[in-house]
Amino acid sequence: MVIGYVKLMRPVNCLMTSVAVFIGGLLVSAAAPFPWLDRIAIAMGAAFMIAGAGNAINDYLDVDADKINRPRRPIPSGMVYKRSALVFSITLFLIGITLAGIINWVTFAIAILNSFILIIYSTHLQNKMFMGNVAISYLVASGFLFGGAALNGVALPFMLALLAGLSNMSREIVKDLEDMEGDRLSFLKRMAKNTIKKVVPSIADRFGFDGKTARLKYTSRTLSTFAVLFILLTIAVSPLPYAFGILGMGYLIMLIPTVIVFLLAAVITAKASSKRHYKRTSKLIKTGMFLGLMAFIVGVLI
Repeated sequence: MVIGYVKLMRPVNCLMTSVAVFIGGLLVSAAAPFPWLDRIAIAMGAAFMIAGAGNAINDYLDVDADKINRPRRPIPSGMVYKRSALVFSITLFLIGITLAGIINWVTFAIAILNSFILIIYSTHLQNKMFMGNVAISYLVASGFLFGGAALNGVALPFMLALLAGLSNMSREIVKDLEDMEGDRLSFLKRMAKNTIKKVVPSIADRFGFDGKTARLKYTSRTLSTFAVLFILLTIAVSPLPYAFGILGMGYLIMLIPTVIVFLLAAVITAKASSKRHYKRTSKLIKTGMFLGLMAFIVGVLI
């Protein structure tokens, strides 16, 4: 019984969110009155709970599709009752928001906003390609901002959140491109069985059907152009922490390999024509995000 609720939260994803909160706090810890670990610990706990609540509400709403696509998940497998999953999710949201409220009003506001977005994403946005990508990218980026807000410092974490959000947006689009052909074939197969709307609505939303073939609502060229645009935006704003005097020369030096990796990802995306190319680009963007994070940490320490 307990293990079912743990799986419902997807604790590994929750832990990654908590790590982002810790890094956001670390970026401003030098200016925070000591001790600061207690506030960061509470913030990490709040983020963990809210992320878990979002995963639980997503499974609650996707139970019909999961019965076919992911039957081993806690609700379709019978480990957790559907109604219990909803109560569990609401409880986690309330705990997370309450913990955030203990810290300060900024973290409280972010917690409420993120909870709202997680619910709206699960009910309306996860099947919408661009809006869903925007929601996920914001949620990924907000962890850094949340951690900084816990220590009453948002300028530097905001810069990191902006870069993380832009780069993650490009990666989300590239991942859509990577899955495009497989999704198209799956769409046609489901259409033949008249199960598409029930089983894979996220795929259905991406395609139009003329009776014979499936056509993407957004062409691969349109999507790749947007992906390149967000990569270039990431590169363009990356020097801002140095330009504004927030981070020093150490950050700028460490930014060089980050920019090189992102430029390479942009070039490959612009010329990509197969799943292999998009998969390579996705890995490059992920590498660039990691190098950018290291640049921020070096910039704070040096």
